[in-house]
Amino acid sequence: MQGRILFAVSSLGLGHATRTLPVIRYFLKNGWRVSVLAHGNALRFLEQELAGKDIAFIERKDYPKLERGTGAAYFFYLVVDVVRTTFLIRGERKFVCRCQNQYDIILSDGRYGICSEMIPSFLISHQISFIMPKGLGLMGSLVDRVNLAYFRKFDTVFIPDFPNIKESLSGRLSHNRIAGRLHHQWVGLLSSYTAQEVSEAEKIDILFIISGYLQEQKESFVHELIEQAKKISGHKVFVLGDAGSKEVIRMEEEDITIYPVATGTLRNSLFNRARLIVSRSGYTTILDLAEMDKPAVLFATPRQTEQEYLADFLEEKGWYATSQKQGEFNLQDLANRAIRNKPFTAPWKTRHSLKIIEDTVTSYLTRHRFSIIIPAHNEESYLEESLGHLAGQEYPDELYEVIVVENGSSDETLNICSRFAGQYDNISCLMSEQGVSRARNTGFADSNPAFDWVIFLDADTLLEKTFLSELNRYLGKYQSKNLTVGTTAIRPADDISLNARFWFALYGIGHRLTRTSFSLQIVRRQVAEKIQYDEQLSYAEDLRYLKEARGQGEFFFLRTMAVSSSTRRFRRNGYLLQTLVWMYQALQPDCMKKKRSYTVIR
Repeated sequence: MQGRILFAVSSLGLGHATRTLPVIRYFLKNGWRVSVLAHGNALRFLEQELAGKDIAFIERKDYPKLERGTGAAYFFYLVVDVVRTTFLIRGERKFVCRCQNQYDIILSDGRYGICSEMIPSFLISHQISFIMPKGLGLMGSLVDRVNLAYFRKFDTVFIPDFPNIKESLSGRLSHNRIAGRLHHQWVGLLSSYTAQEVSEAEKIDILFIISGYLQEQKESFVHELIEQAKKISGHKVFVLGDAGSKEVIRMEEEDITIYPVATGTLRNSLFNRARLIVSRSGYTTILDLAEMDKPAVLFATPRQTEQEYLADFLEEKGWYATSQKQGEFNLQDLANRAIRNKPFTAPWKTRHSLKIIEDTVTSYLTRHRFSIIIPAHNEESYLEESLGHLAGQEYPDELYEVIVVENGSSDETLNICSRFAGQYDNISCLMSEQGVSRARNTGFADSNPAFDWVIFLDADTLLEKTFLSELNRYLGKYQSKNLTVGTTAIRPADDISLNARFWFALYGIGHRLTRTSFSLQIVRRQVAEKIQYDEQLSYAEDLRYLKEARGQGEFFFLRTMAVSSSTRRFRRNGYLLQTLVWMYQALQPDCMKKKRSYTVIR
C-alpha cells in the first residue's frame, strides 16, 4: 500500500472530473487508498466511472458559477459570487484541518481551499492567470496576486500543458509571469480516453460533446446544433453531460442519437469512433482532442473569457476550427474547415504525464527515521506513560528508536526503563552520570547513525500515536527547505483548565517568534553531529543548543495537537513566575549558568 490520497475535484463543468479521472485510476492501480471529494454532476460522474472500486466519496458544496446575468446584473453577481467563494474556501480549509490526519497526500483540481500546511498538497490547474472580462481589465493585476496567494499554499502546481510556448495548448493562461513565481511542474496532457481499434462500419461522422455549466445558454445552443445536424448527412451522436438523466433519444430519420451522459466503455468508444468532434472550447476537451489526435469544431461559451481566449488562440494556431458565436454559425462550413486543419501533435501523451505526477508526489513521501532520546532522572511518575505512548506510535517500528538515558535516579526510573527495553526491540535503556546535557549527549552517541532526525524529549512529555506520522508528513512537505532544527506546539497534559491552555498557547507563540522550545527539540542528524549540549551549563542548555543548530539552517515550528507535557513546573511556581524565571535565565550570559544550583521539580 503506497499511501492515502484525497482527490478534490471541482464541479464547475465536467472537465475537472474527466481530466482527474485518469490520475485517480493510476493511483488506484498503483496501490494507493483513494478518497474523492466533489459535488453535483462531477461527483455523480466519478461515482459512475469508478463504480466497484474501493473509494470513499465525499460530497462538499462547490463554488458558485461566476458567469451569471447580463449587463449591470453580471457585475453584481460577480462581486457576490467572489465573496461567497472566499468564504467557501475558508470552509474547505477548516474541513481539511479536521481530517488531515487521514491522508498522506492531497491532490486538488480547482478546489483552492483543499490544501494543508501539514500534508503535501498539489493543485492541477492550467489557468494560472485569468482572462478578465471586458470592463475589468484593470483588475487583472489584483486578481493575479490573489491567484498567486492561493496557489502558493500548494507545494506544486501541476500544469497540464507543455513548457515550450510553441507547443502550448493554453497559451498565456499558463505561460505567464505568475507561473514563474510558483513551484510548478509541466505535466503535458491529461485525458481519460484511451485509443482502441474501430472498424469503418462503427465510425461516427460527428460526435457532439456539449458539457459546461452555464445551463441557461446550453439549451438554446444544443437546440441549434441539433437543427443544423439534421441537415448534415452521416451518423451523428450527442452527449450532453447531464449525469442526472438516463434517457437516450434516437432520431432515426435524421440518424441522430442523444445521450444525456456517457460513462465508462461507452464514453471511450464514442470518442474513438468519431471522425470529427464538435464541442465547447473547454480546456479538458482540448486535452482530449490532442490525446486522441482528433479534428474538431470548438465553440466558446459566451462571456466565459477562458473559452473565448482559447477559441481565438487555437484558431490562430490553425489546429482547430473555432467559433465565438453561439447563435449564428454554419455547422457544415465549420466542419469542412476542421477536417482540412492539421490537429495539434503532442510531445508526449497522458501515460507519461501520469508518471511525472506520481514521481513528484512520491518524492514527498520519504519515510524519515527518528532517534528519540529521553534523559530521565527520578521520572517514575511520568516515564511509564511516556514510553507507553511511544510504543504505540502508528509508525513502523523499524523506522524509529527510543533511547532512555537514566542519570542518577533514586526511584523506579531505571526499572521502568529496563522493563520497556525488554518488551520492545526499538526501546533501549542507558545509564550516565547525573546531568540532563550529559544524558542527551550520551543518548545521541549511542543512537543509530543511519537515522535522519533526532528528537530530544523530556520524560514528562507525551507524543500521541499519530505524532511521528504527522512529523514525517511535515518534513516531507517542506523537503525543499533547509530545515535543521525545530519544535512543536504543546498542550498541557494534566490540566485542561482555560488558564493552562492559555499559557501553553502563549508559550507556543513565544517559541515560534524566538525560535526556541521547551520539552522537545527536533534536530537533523547532520546538524546534531556537529554540536553538543554544553555539559557545563546548569540550565538553559537547550537555548545554547538551539542557537548553534539554527546557524546551520532554518528553524521550524510544527502545529499539532499530538504533543502534551506535564504542568508540574507551573503548579509549583505558577505560570507567571515560571515564565519570568525562564526569561531571566535566558538573558544571563553563559558564564553565569555554569555550575550553578538548579531546582529539580518532580
